Formats: sequence, C-alpha cells, structure tokens
Amino acid sequence: MLQRIHPIDTTTDEVRVADVTTPIPFKEGLDYSCPARGTWTIAHTSMLIPHSYQIFVCPAACLRGVVLSAEEFGGLERFSMVTVEERDFSTGEMEPIFINGVSEIINRLEEKPPCVLVYSSCVQHFTGCDLGYVFKELRRRFPDIDIIECFMYPTMRKTVMPPDELMRVQLYSALEPAPHDPKAVNIIGNDFAFSQKNELYGMLRDGGYVIRDLPAMSEYGEYKAMAESSFNIYTWPSPSRSAAKLERRLGQKAVSLPVTWLYDEIREEIQEACRIFDLPLPDLDALQEEAEHALRRAWAAMGYSRESPSSGMAVQIDAAGTSRPFGLAQLLLTHGFRVTAVYSDAVMPGDEGALKWLQENYPDLPMRAIVHYQARFRERTDDSRDPGGVLAIGQKAAYFSGTRHFVNLIQNGGLWGFRGIVQLAELMEEAAREEKPVEKIITVKAWGCHG
Repeated sequence: MLQRIHPIDTTTDEVRVADVTTPIPFKEGLDYSCPARGTWTIAHTSMLIPHSYQIFVCPAACLRGVVLSAEEFGGLERFSMVTVEERDFSTGEMEPIFINGVSEIINRLEEKPPCVLVYSSCVQHFTGCDLGYVFKELRRRFPDIDIIECFMYPTMRKTVMPPDELMRVQLYSALEPAPHDPKAVNIIGNDFAFSQKNELYGMLRDGGYVIRDLPAMSEYGEYKAMAESSFNIYTWPSPSRSAAKLERRLGQKAVSLPVTWLYDEIREEIQEACRIFDLPLPDLDALQEEAEHALRRAWAAMGYSRESPSSGMAVQIDAAGTSRPFGLAQLLLTHGFRVTAVYSDAVMPGDEGALKWLQENYPDLPMRAIVHYQARFRERTDDSRDPGGVLAIGQKAAYFSGTRHFVNLIQNGGLWGFRGIVQLAELMEEAAREEKPVEKIITVKAWGCHG
C-alpha cells in the first residue's frame, strides 16, 4: 500500500518505479504546462449538454483564457461573460451585478436556451458574495430555464474537490427525480462517447437496455431523460463523487467499472457487469483471444521479431491518455513490447497493483512527471536516440518524446475491456506505419470539443 509521504528528492522530475513509495512522488509546487493541450477543461465539459449556454462572471484577467478557448473550439455562440471590476469588490453590489448581468444576457438572447450554466469565480467567494441568494433569484426570474451553478476556482485545483470533479458533479444537477426504467443505464463522467464496439456496450444493448451517454447526445430532452435510468456507470475515478451524489439524490445505483488493461481484471469486471445487469456471460476466452491477436499484429507492425525482440519501436505512455498507465505498461511488457517511460504525476487509484508488478519486474522503468517545473527543461530527443524509434500513447508522451508516431488517446477515449485493447492495438498499428502532424494535433485545446 502506497503511503502519503513526502518525496525523497523534491527537485527531480523523474524516478525509477522501484523508488515510488507514495501516490504523489514528485514535489507539488510551481507547475509547468507543456503545449500538449488536448485534455478538456471545465468550460469544455459543460458544453456536452446539448443546446446549453455558458455565462462566466469573472474579472477580465480570468476571462481572457476562457473566451479564447470558446473561440478556438467554435463555442462563442453559446458563451457570454459578465466582467467584474476592482471597484465592485468594495461597493457591496456584487450580488446585483451578478444577477443583473446574467439576466441581461439571457434576456437579449433571441432564442432562450433550455439550460444555462453560470460560473462564479474565486472573487465572489473571497468577497463573501451571497451566491445562494444569487441563484435563487436567477431561478425565480427564469423558471423555464435550468440554471446550473458552476465554479471556476483555480485556487481549489489541488484540494479535496478539485474543479474537474466538481464540474462532473454539477453537470448532472439539472436532472430531476423521475420514475426509473429498470432497463436503462447512464454512462457518466466521460468527455468522449463510450465506444459501441466494446463488450460492455454490446452486452447491455443485446440485453435490451437503453444506454444514455451524454457525449453522444444531440438534444436536451435526451439529457433530461438520464434521470429515468436506474444505473450510473462510471469508468474512471473522477466521476465517483458525481455517481455517489446521483445515487443519494435520484436513487440511481452507482456502478464502478473502471477501465483496466489487465486480463484478469477485465474478466472480473465483465462477470460483475453480468451479475448486476442480469446478463448472460460472453465467451471470455474468445474475447481474450481477440485482444491477443490484435496485440500480435501491432507487435509485428512496430518492427519486433522473434529473432530480434529488442529491435521494435519503444513505447511511452502518459496518464492524460489513460487513467491506468502502469496497467497499460504491464500489458504491453508482458506481450513483448519495449516500454521505456511512463509519464504521470501520480499513481491513480486502481493502478497500484500494476505499479507493484513493474517494481518487481522492471524496477528501472522511469516514471516522469508531466507538470513538475523541471519538465520544462527536459530534452525531447528520445525518438531520435532510440534505434527503433518511439511510439507514444497520449499527447503528453508524444510531446516529451519528440516522436511523430503516436496514438491520440485522451482520457481513455471511450475504450473499455478486451475490445478496448483491440481498438488500442489497431491504433498502435496505424501509428507505427504513419507519421502524424504532431504540432497541429496536440496544440488544439480540448481535442474533439465542438461548440
């Protein structure tokens, strides 16, 4: 069990996996943000609600980044802002400025949205703004619009409830109690639609379940219908609080089926899903063989051979691509791939067992920080130095390795189970054969988000 102790060396941005004894082995402090920008922010995630509208009530300095993000992904038609100025902090007028500013924006819209997400910022809390009164009044003025309270709190980024997790709680707060359909499930917490190719989706569909997945929706009524589902499935740690709150508030059962890359764990999760949803157990051996076959194809495409097993492309993995990078490293290493680095700032829940396996079998494998300030000075030459070249899984790994062969995987990309391994292996095979315009891809903020 990893213990929360201080890192031994507070200046390093790289450690051997054998030396990792705490979930956060690197010193937390001044952060570096590399120009691999494909991961989503709270402003992008809220755009998943169809036909919703965003209003940010913030100082101009804070709004600069938000408005540039909205313009970049084409979301300006669903975005407005109320600028808070320095003199507003001492007049005692923060509440009317907030209420009247938001009201004026909504009243000027030619077509009223069904839902408005209103973001307060740090300054409202520093000045003691009565946000309870603010949102009560906004809902009184606009009873036909769902007003969702949202928060842009960079000061809370490393607290017990960081902004990303809080956003995923608030994202579903407009859902209202409704009779439950015992044959309906929600997939919650993802920025990317759950792959319809994976076995969990297929099992539920074949079992007669209605599957509601917010990233796949185009109408607001579909979003509201999520309240009718009996289950909320989440596949990575961040939405856990959202699932727990929905279970308390709407009575929907929270079901954790996290993405994993290890065969034994996938088998256990499929069996658990069959038990919970009363589904027939599929042929697990056949599913595993599909994954084996796909990995063999990727192995060959990457230049490996039985005569020279170390000649193929090296693999580097990052935690922005998958929530279990150590598990993915274990899968690939046990199938003959050369994994030469894992980029992650922490060991995520559920990945500890894979880390232990790596410590016992590949103790010198480097774990490299993504946001540590020393990463700013890291030499990006791994691709040219490795005789077989480098294939990166995730944008951060692509940036730091300097390779042009990479899988553009972000937040698991909707993959799950044995078929998720099949899809990833196919993407690796494609990446080995084709170079990508890395700079053009990884500099797009919130890859896949559209206004």
